[in-house]
Amino acid sequence: MLLGPEKSLRDHQSRMNDSTRGQWDWYASHRRHIERLILPPTPGRRTGRICVLGAGNCNDLDLHWMLDVYTEVHLVDIDPAALDRALKRQKIDPTNRPIHRHAPIDLTNIADLTRGWKSRPVSDVEAHAAIAKVSEPTNLPNLPGPFDTVLSPCVLSQLLCGVRDLLGKDHPHWPNLKNALRARHLQTINHLLTPAGRAVLVIDLASSNRLPGLARATDHDLPQLLHYAITHQKSFRGLEPQELTTRLRHHHPRATPTISPPWLWHLSLAKAFLVYAMTWTR
Repeated sequence: MLLGPEKSLRDHQSRMNDSTRGQWDWYASHRRHIERLILPPTPGRRTGRICVLGAGNCNDLDLHWMLDVYTEVHLVDIDPAALDRALKRQKIDPTNRPIHRHAPIDLTNIADLTRGWKSRPVSDVEAHAAIAKVSEPTNLPNLPGPFDTVLSPCVLSQLLCGVRDLLGKDHPHWPNLKNALRARHLQTINHLLTPAGRAVLVIDLASSNRLPGLARATDHDLPQLLHYAITHQKSFRGLEPQELTTRLRHHHPRATPTISPPWLWHLSLAKAFLVYAMTWTR
């Protein structure tokens, strides 16, 4: 997913945001799927506070719709410029609307540690330090929670890809660092929720790069394609529904996640992602 010689996670996310800033129209169907997932339990009146992790360009978020259904909207990203552009493009004036930007916020906790990793081999000592920093239980993002809904819209894969491509996918400590990053993200979501809050974790599990013909698949085909991608290891390893369910219950035994039917997220006529969502209440 990287587009050039990034030297830090901030560079990676900034370039990702730049690459998709003009793709609002391609996200239309994807936005509707997400809106159905985050619709408050009492539709018809504005209620509750929502926090979006990794909001970026907000191509997958209709901010006017969100402000119509939520009393407060909080957008979190490592890239302040992306959030500024998003509000400007959707003609949102934050001075008179209950929408709040929180940036730069590093959801991995290691953006500074990874600076320069791309240009050289990463030592075992550095990798161990990164794993320890990711795993710090008391150093989660400082945000004005708790929130009634926390949405993570396909950001976990971006976080993992960013770190993996800086460290190197064949680095012996990548599996442990990936597990720590995944656990941190789940912990962050639960940490930000009210006691009865709702989590919506959207995962882009596979792409048309590894599943030729995915962009032309019908809704009827998608469950079978999801199963095929997982069993033939053509998906993002570690983000499969069963794996995420197991990891969530390991850290939060009382969680009872629900897995949505899969859908397609198109980025062009030929490029698409196979997406599903895992939702749960704290």
